[in-house]
Amino acid sequence: MFSILRINTANGDSIRESHSSTEYLLGGRTLSSRLVSREVPADCEPLGKKNSLYFCNGALSGTTVSSSDRISIGGKSPLTGGIKESNAGGVVGTRMSQLGLRAISLEGAPARDAEWQIFVIGKEGVERISGEFLAGKGVYEKSELLSEKFGKKAGCITIGPAGESLLYSAGIACSDPHGVCSRYAGRGGLGAVMASKRVIALVLKDDGEVKPEIQDQDKFKAGSRKIVKMLKENPVSSKFTKYGTAAMVDICQALKVLPTRNFTHGVMEGAEKINAQTMYDTIKERGGEGLTQHACMHPCAIQCSNVYPDKDGKLLCSPVEYETMALMGSNLCLKNLDTIATMNRIANDAGVDTLDCGAAIGVAMEAGLAEFGDNDAAIQMMEEIRNLTPLGRILASGCKIAAQVLGVLHAPHVLGQGVPAYEPRGSKGMAVTYLSSPMGADHTFGFTLRDEEVPTSKEGKVDLSKKFQVIGSRMDAMGMCNFVRYSVRDDMGPLLDLIEARYGAVLSEEEFDNMVIETLKLEHQFNSDAGIPASAHRFTETFYDERQPETGEVVDITDEETLQAMKW
Repeated sequence: MFSILRINTANGDSIRESHSSTEYLLGGRTLSSRLVSREVPADCEPLGKKNSLYFCNGALSGTTVSSSDRISIGGKSPLTGGIKESNAGGVVGTRMSQLGLRAISLEGAPARDAEWQIFVIGKEGVERISGEFLAGKGVYEKSELLSEKFGKKAGCITIGPAGESLLYSAGIACSDPHGVCSRYAGRGGLGAVMASKRVIALVLKDDGEVKPEIQDQDKFKAGSRKIVKMLKENPVSSKFTKYGTAAMVDICQALKVLPTRNFTHGVMEGAEKINAQTMYDTIKERGGEGLTQHACMHPCAIQCSNVYPDKDGKLLCSPVEYETMALMGSNLCLKNLDTIATMNRIANDAGVDTLDCGAAIGVAMEAGLAEFGDNDAAIQMMEEIRNLTPLGRILASGCKIAAQVLGVLHAPHVLGQGVPAYEPRGSKGMAVTYLSSPMGADHTFGFTLRDEEVPTSKEGKVDLSKKFQVIGSRMDAMGMCNFVRYSVRDDMGPLLDLIEARYGAVLSEEEFDNMVIETLKLEHQFNSDAGIPASAHRFTETFYDERQPETGEVVDITDEETLQAMKW
């Protein structure tokens, strides 16, 4: 049996329910999206009391299996107006497991002028306390105050000032293994949803005593060792161990899909100044608190995260990932890693998604508010966000709204969510994935780039995208790190064997994929019921009309092809 803790945010009441279905066994996106589709009215106001926010860990959470403790956070997105799942690493998934929880739901909402509240969850139950002492503070200060009050080993979830102000790019920050809320479920504005319930933090105490009951210990230990071996031997995941996701800078530059100058180019002159080798060398040279390898959760054999230090060796930001390096670096024509790390830190402190804010700043630069390549101006725009100035509020409302307010036609988004760090005219497979995702422009659930023989050709890309939508969604479906997909993309047997050894539940690969596909169907149906037509799954017109200089390509994916990629 698996437990969901339901918290009524209006009156503080809570109740535990037990379930034994396969969706609860798997957890992750399988569970979060099904709960949203079943319990949230599709036509509700995302920041109203009828929306709920779900936190779900996965099938192998709390065990010794590498990279298995991510959490999926689901709800109706204020950014896209549709269903949303955003996930994060850290220790929250582990603490949930130790408290015997597969899911937590925040339901209802108090009056809009109610005081901020914190729900503290421990083995003795749920306590509601005042969160006013956190109000208006940055996420880093919130982390310190929460650690002082509940200990560094507690699993804490919080939002920044942007979330408190209900801005659409607000994310949800989760504790890393050091007690810092730096692991973000950044996309979709779910931080604003949490704030709409006047919940400024959730705390999962480090007092849980529930240990995983392993049905076949020998098989489980062998399976866990096998996953580690596969991760270390796989050429993709092993490369991430040394260089992290920053390795994608050179790959995308070579393929001409590195977003540059507000997604008008796919190549940036001087990209080597912000690539993985430069980051690696900089961290090594500065020493101090810098780390080229860092685990966002335990256990993890990949350790693709990093700790980027300033010139004195003191922590500047952790982590600095490829998506941020592109959206806040090449997209703005910035060639300084210190600038990117500073912007990343401000974003983390303000509680906003680096992708949507980076895309919004690109739009602002195209509007003439600053010159592309101006490091000081880019940092100042992030300060505007942190300080919640009028301009900062516009930028923190996402790329689409920023473009509408500032009068910019070339706005990189789908369904209002900023395009991730792969220029879609140079990679037609990624273009199909962006267009057909139920979440808005999203790359992790259908990452085709490494398997596109001719990225600029759309031939076969609908089928390729659909193939990887399933492969990518498998990881989200059960709370695994997405990088595990490279080791099990053609054979889910090792993970399904672990589930059998853990629970005694036999699940075939076909049954598992049917669960994944059914989840995608439910997500698309929710969006349709929410009033999002298929015709909304488009880029702005400029992507279809204006050629990318490096490839000479436009987006030539038709509405019919997008619809085909959305049908299962």
